[in-house]
Amino acid sequence: MKKALGLFLGLIGLLIACCVFVLFVPSIGSWENPFSLLANHAQVTATNAAIDVSGMKDKVSSAIEDRKADIAAATGLDESTVDAVVDDLAIDQWEAAVLPEDAVAANTFDGSALGVDGTITTYDDPSYVTVDAYGQTVTLAVPESAQAYVGYLPYVGYLG
Repeated sequence: MKKALGLFLGLIGLLIACCVFVLFVPSIGSWENPFSLLANHAQVTATNAAIDVSGMKDKVSSAIEDRKADIAAATGLDESTVDAVVDDLAIDQWEAAVLPEDAVAANTFDGSALGVDGTITTYDDPSYVTVDAYGQTVTLAVPESAQAYVGYLPYVGYLG
C-alpha cells in the first residue's frame, strides 16, 4: 500500500511540475508555449477590435484623402498617381499581428514626422511594421499591395 501511495504521490508531483513548466517557460528552442501563443492571439484579437471600434482606419484614410493634393505637390507626382498609391496602401486591410520571432529590424526612426509621438520600426520582411507610441507597442501586418511602400516611411516627414 505504501508503494502504491508513494507512486501515486510521485505521479501527482510530476504532473504539477509539468504544469508549472508549461505555464512558466515561455519557449524552449523551437517549441512554443501554447499558453503564450494563446495569449498573443488574444492580445492581437483585442487590439484589432479596439482599432475597429475606434474608427482609426477611417481617420487615417480621411487624413490621407485630405492631404492628397499636398502629397502630390510635395512629391511632384500627379494626383492620379497619388490616388493609385493611396489605393495600394489599403489602409482598411492593415491589422495588428504577432511579430515573428525571426524578424530582423531594418530601420527604426522617430515617428514624430508622421504625427506619432514614438518610434516606427520596419523589418527586412516588409509585411510587418511596429509602432511604439504612447507606452504601447503594436505590430501591424502590412497588406501585400502596400509592402512596396514600407521602405519610404522614413521619408514621409519630408513631405510636410
